[in-house]
Amino acid sequence: MGLGTMYFGTKTDEQTSHAILDVYVSHGGSFLDTANKYASWIPGFKGGESEQLIGRWMKQRGNRQTLFVASKVGFPYGNIPRSLKKEIILSECEKSLKRLDIETIDLYYVHAYDAGTPPEEFMEAFYQLKKSGKIRFAGASNFHAWQLGEANQAAKNQGWEGFSCIQQFHTYLQPALWADFGNQQILTPEIQEFCSVRKLSIVAYSPLLAGAYTRNDIPLPEQFRGQNTGHKLEKLKTVAGELGVSANAVVLVWMMQTPPGIIPLLAGSTVSQVEENLQSLSVTLSKKQLEQLAS
Repeated sequence: MGLGTMYFGTKTDEQTSHAILDVYVSHGGSFLDTANKYASWIPGFKGGESEQLIGRWMKQRGNRQTLFVASKVGFPYGNIPRSLKKEIILSECEKSLKRLDIETIDLYYVHAYDAGTPPEEFMEAFYQLKKSGKIRFAGASNFHAWQLGEANQAAKNQGWEGFSCIQQFHTYLQPALWADFGNQQILTPEIQEFCSVRKLSIVAYSPLLAGAYTRNDIPLPEQFRGQNTGHKLEKLKTVAGELGVSANAVVLVWMMQTPPGIIPLLAGSTVSQVEENLQSLSVTLSKKQLEQLAS
């Protein structure tokens, strides 16, 4: 499981953020997920705060070599437009490296598709970043399957390595047909099949719907309120009761055990929330329980 760090250094203060990072690493975690714009939409902040906090924490702990750090480019923040122009990707990568205080970003994502930039252009930018050692891998996020295929074909035509993974919005509940998620893109069966055939990894963001599975004060997003929702939630509650863990833990382990195996990004604003989610590390779903959850 990766650790989402969207609000580190903004809504989640430095002391709490450091404590969450320490707990995550103490349980064997190593995959940190951030972005250049986190969290520019919070009043009083401008973006880059999450990267800066992670950079300070890694320097204090001296643990950079044991971590896999991912960041992103493509969404707007400050005076940076939503764009995948080559010059923006290259300059934003330099900024992220400086904020993180590292020499190489392990995984650098396109945060969203840009119809105004040819895939050949943005894939060339990632090729140059890899060649110069500034990133190790490139990934896509919030892409449709055809967009992912188009980008990787453009790279292949030039003899470049394409995107190695995709990060999408994915959770246990199924969204309603034609549900609108704005800039976010859902992991569809088509993308799962595409990634399975092409041997691409899948990373899931917002797998726990911001706490809606376990907290009565957080309503389910409207897009997930379908005819089958009540039935699915009852199945989830039953399995969680059998295992003696939270519904969140079951969602995470279900995701990891569902072929081809999806990497969920857990998150939390407190240490106790993260520790609760880490219960999933000690859980294995039986074949019967997997069938229950799928029914």
